[in-house]
Amino acid sequence: MSQEYELDDVPIEVTANLMSQIKGHIKELRARQWAVEKATEALRKAQASFDEYSQKVLPELFKMNGLDMLKMEDGSIVRVITTTKCSINKNDKDRANVAKWLREHNGETLVKSECICPSSQLDALKQAGIIYEEQTTMNTNAVKAFLLDQLGQKGSPAVITKEDLPKGLSFYQFDEMEIQAPNA
Repeated sequence: MSQEYELDDVPIEVTANLMSQIKGHIKELRARQWAVEKATEALRKAQASFDEYSQKVLPELFKMNGLDMLKMEDGSIVRVITTTKCSINKNDKDRANVAKWLREHNGETLVKSECICPSSQLDALKQAGIIYEEQTTMNTNAVKAFLLDQLGQKGSPAVITKEDLPKGLSFYQFDEMEIQAPNA
């Protein structure tokens, strides 16, 4: 626990020495904060440069020359891989739209539903015709795998195109480089 002291209770020479010491530590803290900010900015720039090379420059160069893999002199292997990202918007309308689309395209097993009704209607829930609200959840990794299959990117024939994907579903692909170390 910290204790509070009034500066009037501390001898002047101790107060001056303590304040000088604290100011020195604060100056050091600011210097370290600046160093972290400078290093963070350098990391951000280095990451952006790496991403540009890894996701644009080299994949385009490989594709223009009909390459998908290259074995280097040191035994490492450099290859172009396609990365797929998929996410479902969090708002209820978009989630319902994606759930409806999945059900219409043989992906109903990917939609997990939960029905909610007012507690005053619990007894009536056993009877038909109860109005309820549906809340859905979907595993985005399972949806991504399903979409890759539907798009014909897993060896099966394409059933849909990217233009067929529903509103509320973010699905994008990009190429990037992968370097496999020798003997890995």
